[in-house]
Amino acid sequence: MKVSLDRPKYSREMWMLRAELDEHAAEFVFVDNVAHVKAFPKIAALERLRAYVCSVCLDELLVRSGEAPYRPTTKERAFDASVVAANAKWPSNHARCERHGLILPTRTSPDIEAAILSMDVVRDCRVVQVIDGSMKHEPKHWFDEVFLRKVFGPEIDLVEPTFRIDDRATFVKLWDAGERVCPVCLLDVLKRSGVTNDNVPA
Repeated sequence: MKVSLDRPKYSREMWMLRAELDEHAAEFVFVDNVAHVKAFPKIAALERLRAYVCSVCLDELLVRSGEAPYRPTTKERAFDASVVAANAKWPSNHARCERHGLILPTRTSPDIEAAILSMDVVRDCRVVQVIDGSMKHEPKHWFDEVFLRKVFGPEIDLVEPTFRIDDRATFVKLWDAGERVCPVCLLDVLKRSGVTNDNVPA
């Protein structure tokens, strides 16, 4: 319900549950479907309940609740249950994951991406952890052996379970050849495939 906290010099509106008003024993008068509270001690108590929320989310909640939103909001938008709204905008370095919302994507090889998209495990290929030694914090990435040999040639040494790249241009070549994926989904598929466990970061 919409509540108006009416001080002598100004009023402030907020949306509350009827139970919250009852909990504070706040007396109010309804005018045009708005509950007006005028007692100062109750106003002070109710103002302490205020919380800042996304204005778009509030409008969608109001529509779902049968109330009038502050800004025009369609029912289709209000009842959109997708992780990321269809009309959402995000920075160019972000991407949308249907499971985890807006993410900063990482890169991997196409076969690993296919396992992510099919909710399967990585099959018939050996996964190698690639260390980007050209960066100070040395981030780690995951690609399969066949893909690495395709990018760098069959002569590269992939005997060890990790492959370190110290040259920036060399790593960028691999990065640009890879597929963008959600890092959380990537870690999930690596766990399902027995490549990593909870104690090994992706």
